[in-house]
Amino acid sequence: MRRLFLALVLGLLVVAPAGVGVRSAWAQSGGFGFADETPITLNVAEIEVVNDYVSPMKPPNIEYQLQLTPAEVVRLWVQDRLKAAGSSGKARVVIKNASIVEVNLPRTTGVKGWFTTDQSQRYDGRVEVEIQVDMPAKGYAGSTLVVVTSSQSVSEDVTLNQREKTWSQLVRDMARDMDAQLAKGIRDNLFAAMIL
Repeated sequence: MRRLFLALVLGLLVVAPAGVGVRSAWAQSGGFGFADETPITLNVAEIEVVNDYVSPMKPPNIEYQLQLTPAEVVRLWVQDRLKAAGSSGKARVVIKNASIVEVNLPRTTGVKGWFTTDQSQRYDGRVEVEIQVDMPAKGYAGSTLVVVTSSQSVSEDVTLNQREKTWSQLVRDMARDMDAQLAKGIRDNLFAAMIL
């Protein structure tokens, strides 16, 4: 009976549509999606997301601790913003970097340090995404690459809840910048692959 239950659960995980878990985590985090933006339609039959970034899963990296990682935000962006409407060809969205690194900041020492509340950590986020389009039947291939960075710092008396809100805000800031830069990059560099 236990094996049957495990098989059913695994089967549901395999059958669940891509992005369902991402959307759920994003909604629970009080975040936003990209569904309100106009979809970008590409003249390809398939859109594939490839995550080349592997988190070290240890400090100074902290992205693996987030409820919604930058890599998951890229997947959500693809799900909401890119549409395939062609009969052949492929678009690959390659996640090259999706990291958030914690940097310890210097603190005031001595007697003055007792009366000073310093910024203790800075969180540096970086997302690198490349969209590659290959349409052999039309003799077209092209790509666009965007790099988005953002930083947020916290004071030494920050609570865990405030720290997590800072992380969420950092991801939101990068998501907004990424959306704008990818939309512009597609218009500027992959215009021939767009269906208007």
